[in-house]
Amino acid sequence: MSRRRDRGKLPWYGRLTEALMPLLGPADVGSPDEPPASRATRDTICPQCHQPMSLHRRERVGGKNRHYCPA
Repeated sequence: MSRRRDRGKLPWYGRLTEALMPLLGPADVGSPDEPPASRATRDTICPQCHQPMSLHRRERVGGKNRHYCPA
């Protein structure tokens, strides 16, 4: 029970962690051997021509991005 005696020496976030740990438990981060789950990419719609943005050609000109509609 040395943690109880030293509890007064912990900063506020340490005391909060000790209070919440029995209720919430540790973080569920998964196995370190598994690769992270891939996120599904969503193709956005162009606000000008309403075509998927994957069909557009994009360039970086002079520090600015430009995109060209397929239509």
